[in-house]
Amino acid sequence: MLGIIITIIMVLFLLGTNIMMIILHTGHGMAFTTNDFLIQNTSLFIDRSKIIHVYGEVKNISDKAMTNIVVKAIFYNADGKPLDEFQRSSEIRTINPGETSPFEILYINTKTVNSIKDFKLSASGTVIEESKPIVLKVQPDNSRLDILGFYYINGRILNGGPLTATDSSVIATLYDREGKVIAIGRALAEPVNIGPDSQAAFGLAVTEKLQTYKIKSYSLIAESNQYISLPVLLSK
Repeated sequence: MLGIIITIIMVLFLLGTNIMMIILHTGHGMAFTTNDFLIQNTSLFIDRSKIIHVYGEVKNISDKAMTNIVVKAIFYNADGKPLDEFQRSSEIRTINPGETSPFEILYINTKTVNSIKDFKLSASGTVIEESKPIVLKVQPDNSRLDILGFYYINGRILNGGPLTATDSSVIATLYDREGKVIAIGRALAEPVNIGPDSQAAFGLAVTEKLQTYKIKSYSLIAESNQYISLPVLLSK
């Protein structure tokens, strides 16, 4: 079983901009709190191609919005020797104070996957002064799991702001019965640019068939270059 210890917390100051980082030693589904981040609801699985998927959520518990969020995982063998490291941006580009983004990290070194005994996660982001306005709204219409194991979610994004919401998309986070993140889906709105007081449809498919059968609930959040929505949590 993966060990569970907080190893280090760092606050870096680079060129006058605060870069906040938390490094954790984490196990499945555990949560750790610092002054800046909460990493929670983690899980992992190995797919048929022997690629490891590490899922979880990173929550901004500081009083400033964070952007350019990157989550990194370092993987170790039984002797504590690093095998490899991989990183990926959080699904949501800007996380307002108190809000959360899902993440997925892929371990693609299939030659050493069987040697992994432990891993450490880190999350870093750049502090910005202004939060992203919460004027988008997600309206889910329906969802279903088909016989092939694909999970489909359809709905609409409503723009209540005064500006056109450009590059609008929806992120779906799927949870199992214990509340762990088990899969993530994303889809662009149709049309992708949503005018003020207008709406656009979306339809997304989560295709990770080894995971979708575990779903008990899911959340949806919409974002654009200008705006974001509050998450909507739904039971299956």
